Amino acid sequence: MDLPLKEVSKFLDSAKNILIIGPQNPNVDVISSAIAWYLFLSKKDKDVDIVFNGDINIPDFLPKNVKIDNSIDSLSNFKIVLDISKTKVKQLSYETNGYELHINIIPKDGSFSDNDVKIDKGDIKYDLIISLGASFLESLGDIFTNHSEFFLYNIPILNIDRSVLNENFGQLNIVETTASSLSEISYNMLKKHVDKDLATCFLGGIISATNSFQSAQVTPQLLELSSELIIMGADRGKIVESLYRTKDIKTLKNWGKILSRLEEKDNIITSYLNHDERDYLPEDFEEMVKDLVLSTPDSKLAIIFYQKELNKTEAWIYAIDNINALEITKELHSKGDRKFVKIIVDKDMDTTKELLVNKLTDKLKMIYTA
Repeated sequence: MDLPLKEVSKFLDSAKNILIIGPQNPNVDVISSAIAWYLFLSKKDKDVDIVFNGDINIPDFLPKNVKIDNSIDSLSNFKIVLDISKTKVKQLSYETNGYELHINIIPKDGSFSDNDVKIDKGDIKYDLIISLGASFLESLGDIFTNHSEFFLYNIPILNIDRSVLNENFGQLNIVETTASSLSEISYNMLKKHVDKDLATCFLGGIISATNSFQSAQVTPQLLELSSELIIMGADRGKIVESLYRTKDIKTLKNWGKILSRLEEKDNIITSYLNHDERDYLPEDFEEMVKDLVLSTPDSKLAIIFYQKELNKTEAWIYAIDNINALEITKELHSKGDRKFVKIIVDKDMDTTKELLVNKLTDKLKMIYTA
């Protein structure tokens, strides 16, 4: 794996406050890689925040002392600067009055004028962004939607991904399409600094991304790398226990129900859950749906229907890589990204199923006959 390590080092060396981000509802590989980067950068005395939108499920094999936020609180400080070169401050206080903040400053001698006050928005909080597994900025969810102006600043972005659809939105783009996982890429970037904790993060990400070394991306080199991680102290037993041996009976039964109810029509796979079955879904549900689509010949979409109320149905739609799920469902007020969207329809499940399957079948025909 030929990586621009010198350029990466320049990015990291010049940064002090780093934001690690990735796609909403991140999978185990993304989370494992993010925590590994956090541990490495923290040891380099960097201030690091990890932020992901959506559902964040941290496996038990990962360190517990790493905080992952669900949103960005503030990107810069708002400063009110008072010139005290001529007049000193005796007392400072503040109070809120409705939607107003009143700052009370009592001078020690003399008085202050309007010319003594200026406003400064302050510096942007971060000087480097590391994006892990996000093929396009919209896949960040509300991180991008609510702070789109933030990405217009000249803050360098280190974009690490393995998708052929990556839009190369970073100042430095490391997109390795033949890699098994982000963890494999990250290991090759940080292998001189790997300790026991990082080794466990990377091995866990690799095992999860390859379905325990069963995917087509598994190579002899990857198996050798994984052996090296175990020698470095990666806790393979804890990883396997966390990923594959902790699903309770209700979770397994509900995934079994989804599989037993599968139907396929016109390149669309469908299944459903009843009202009382949603609470016991596997934590890696989206990844399991993804594997289901990829392992079914000629399938383009998978739709899981869930009956929320008598006349309210939620549909979860997953698309293969060359189909934009958000684009083909936008008229239905979908929420999500190119790969995975959710739609709520004010109809019963059977009517919703017929409506969506027919509409999306037409969309697919337009795409493949264009």
